[in-house]
Amino acid sequence: METPSSGRDWRKHIVRQLQHRDRRQKLHFEDLIHSYNQLLMKSNIVQLWRDKHLAATPSLSPEPQNVVSLQSTHRKELIEMYQANGELVQEVFSLSKQHKHREEDLQVSHSRLVELEVRLSELEGERERLLERFEELEKANARVKEDYDNLQQLYRSQWEQLLKREVEGTELIQSMIDIKVQAARDLNYRNEKPKRVQEKNLKKDLAVVSRVPISMDTGVFPPVQKLLPEAARHQEIKIFKPFRSSRSSSLSLPPHPRLFQSFKELFRKRANTSFIGVDCSPTNFCSVARIPAKVRFSLQEAHDGEVNAVKFSPNSKILATGGSDRKVKLWDIVGGMLQLVKILEGSNDGVTSIEFDPSHTLSGHSAKVTAAKFKFYCREAVTGSHDRTIKVWDLRKAACVSSIPLPSRCSDIVCSDYLIISGHFDEKVRLWDTRSGTKTDEIPLQGKVTSLDINSERTQLLSCSRDDLLKVVDLRMNETRQELRAEGFKCGADWTKAIFSPDGSYAVVGSSDGVLYIWDTLTGKLETSLVGQHKSSINAVSWSLSGEYVVSVDRSRLASLWTDC
Repeated sequence: METPSSGRDWRKHIVRQLQHRDRRQKLHFEDLIHSYNQLLMKSNIVQLWRDKHLAATPSLSPEPQNVVSLQSTHRKELIEMYQANGELVQEVFSLSKQHKHREEDLQVSHSRLVELEVRLSELEGERERLLERFEELEKANARVKEDYDNLQQLYRSQWEQLLKREVEGTELIQSMIDIKVQAARDLNYRNEKPKRVQEKNLKKDLAVVSRVPISMDTGVFPPVQKLLPEAARHQEIKIFKPFRSSRSSSLSLPPHPRLFQSFKELFRKRANTSFIGVDCSPTNFCSVARIPAKVRFSLQEAHDGEVNAVKFSPNSKILATGGSDRKVKLWDIVGGMLQLVKILEGSNDGVTSIEFDPSHTLSGHSAKVTAAKFKFYCREAVTGSHDRTIKVWDLRKAACVSSIPLPSRCSDIVCSDYLIISGHFDEKVRLWDTRSGTKTDEIPLQGKVTSLDINSERTQLLSCSRDDLLKVVDLRMNETRQELRAEGFKCGADWTKAIFSPDGSYAVVGSSDGVLYIWDTLTGKLETSLVGQHKSSINAVSWSLSGEYVVSVDRSRLASLWTDC
């Protein structure tokens, strides 16, 4: 196949041959052409003169005066011819000069053409290289796309396996729970077996005694004697002893009622101890959270203002509520009803966050405190405030041990061993290392962060924001696991609280229209939406660690206790 460079070479060769032939033939015939041109010029002049002369001559024998006039006329015509000849020579000179200029222009154009052809060949070579590079890039892009598709497929398969493992883990936990429940039932059955055997033997003994005939002949018995109480009891034993069966010796005396009473008192004392001094560490005795279905009890005026916060104690027996009236109220749950136990006062502003711990008073923030959490088994506390700081407190010294400056006002915080997670009004969630006090990561959202919650295993974070979206973030992989939305759900305030269930399987939050929404955090699907007696925005919810109760509070001072039956 002929290449572009070979095609250009033979064209150049032909042009050069034609130019060489033109110059060679022009040199050979240049003198002849010049002589021919002069001869033509002379012949034209002679012919012109002859025509004029014949026209002006009246006869063949002119007179002398006519001859003089003819000579003068001839001279004039000759002068004119010389002038015309000079003009023609001048014109020939100018034309030859123009010819030379044209030749030079032609040479310049030809050299320019040669340069353009060279440039064209270079551009064509560059084009070929670019085409080769383009083909290489396309092949590399195809390989990268194939790798990307393989990675996507691997990611999907790994994600499916992860979900499968989580489902298997949940099923395994449920099976373990069922095994433990069955083991407890078996243990109770074994513990109650002696009692059942005792009752069965007692029934058999009574049946045997009832079949023994008793003589009613009064003469057989000796005279009745009056006995002392001790002798009477001894005699009574002697009388009934012959009627015991051979199996009655295996019977054991039933436990004394005071023994059961002592156990009851022991458990009652332990319960009262945790009731009075509430334990700060969460007690994970909830195996599976029960989804509430209806309102068990409603309290119309829980506070003198709107209720902003609610929290169950670790033993699920005490409920604490906080409101804009600057009070914290403790409620006892008795028979599915809320009974006021105590009112705590002393806050300088409305209460928006509640945690259980022995009494401490900490001061150091210059603005409203929006969140407070305990860590390290209640030896340290973490607080967030509108003064754009997070403070870590040593509860034994009742002093601030570190302070972290923030770029925005803090709305809520959660913490684990060495990690503090804060939500902010600038639509960001920030993660802080408590050991160095530096920010380790940042999660952007699309609205103001209203609340944060962390599951009992400290592996998943739940965020609620004003764009009506809840996010479940895996703290181990630092990626969003689920985005929870529902038609009709509206975040009603800048402090609306969303929480996990005690086992982390569900997320619950209240809407601005008084509806309670519950999602499955594993699948991201809406589990249920509950409509109760709330007529205004629900500010906070709390799920008891026993998994039995859910309490919701709203702006109109209403508190509702939800159960599954």
